[in-house]
Amino acid sequence: MTPLTAFEDLPAWLSHLETLHPKTIDLGLARVRTVAERLDVLGGGVPTIIVAGTNGKGTTVAALQSLLRQLGFSVGAYTSPHLIDFNERIVVNGQPAVDSRILDAFAEIESARGEITLSYFEFATLAALLVFKQSAVDWQVLEVGLGGRLDAVNCVDADLSIITSIGIDHTEWLGETREAIAPEKAGVARADKPVIVAESALPDTLLPALNTIGAVPWVIGRDWHLNQWAVVLPDGQQISLPPSESLQPSNLSAAVIALKALGLKPTQEHVNAAFKALSVAGRQFRLHHRGREWWLDVAHNRESVAALVSSIAASPPTNATHLVFGAMVDKPLRDMIESVSKLSSVWHLPNNQAGDRAALPADLAELVRAVDHLATVTLYDTPSLAYDGVHEVTDPGDRIIVFGSFVTVGEQMKLLQRHA
Repeated sequence: MTPLTAFEDLPAWLSHLETLHPKTIDLGLARVRTVAERLDVLGGGVPTIIVAGTNGKGTTVAALQSLLRQLGFSVGAYTSPHLIDFNERIVVNGQPAVDSRILDAFAEIESARGEITLSYFEFATLAALLVFKQSAVDWQVLEVGLGGRLDAVNCVDADLSIITSIGIDHTEWLGETREAIAPEKAGVARADKPVIVAESALPDTLLPALNTIGAVPWVIGRDWHLNQWAVVLPDGQQISLPPSESLQPSNLSAAVIALKALGLKPTQEHVNAAFKALSVAGRQFRLHHRGREWWLDVAHNRESVAALVSSIAASPPTNATHLVFGAMVDKPLRDMIESVSKLSSVWHLPNNQAGDRAALPADLAELVRAVDHLATVTLYDTPSLAYDGVHEVTDPGDRIIVFGSFVTVGEQMKLLQRHA
């Protein structure tokens, strides 16, 4: 084992985690559960909400965190991946964990794991559980990384779980159809515990899977309803949601229903205070920079890209639109490009140095030109060159849409911050 003294800062630790396990993604609970038991972060621990789903998980976690804090609770929130800094993944009462807390957690996990190898995500998950335990939070809200049933966060037994949506993504691990994927998402539910279902188009396999587990489903359109920007509770009470340009009402409403199911009784005043100024970085995030209008969205599958296109269509630009895009090779790239191509024919494709899973800009360019043979496509060796290149060919008043992988959006967000 590498001596702990070799890892004195967070970048060094993260580099170590990237090489610790032979597989980047290795679904299964045996290894992570064994280490979690050694760390004593499972039994009799913090009340837990687990959020699964194809899209909307990050928004739902943010909504839960904000609403629980309005009710007077301290909250730990774990999300992934991060956009800019690893610390974004582990948040206590709205503040990312400081490096020293994460380093202490990493050292404790390294000592406890012995000869067990852990993936980057498993290590990060255990670090979050340790930080939350040591912070003595009242609630912890955990976002599933991939799927649900075999995801590392599912080593914790949730007091309530949420399934935000079910789309076709990560097919190599979860299956090719929504019917195959639904039971994997359902795996975060627990017997006799509520599970909030915010997916309105239910695959035939979802409710049978939840019934087999013995969970108590609260299903949108059956047990509760969403009437535009208002949640209708099972008892008929209606709570209005502050309208948002960037956040989906189904995700906000799932948070409200979740706390109702837990008996926590959020009021209209709590919801107003929690959601009025709520925003989630990288989710249809809008800002103005150097006279240009920027939209940044981690839309990286069919459903999330369609939602982005719909929002943009509802807010048409007055000037030109430029597209900055990058994604992983296992995504439905052509479908995503076809969906967005109706917005613009001007594409900027940076090389984000995102590893073997990242689609190469040259390959993306071929797909763009196959969809739109009149498209203007520019390739860049680095995200910084793409940022500079976009500014050179745009004018004040133009719209720049950055979408795709977390890496693509995160790199441009870093540059926007640096040049703010």
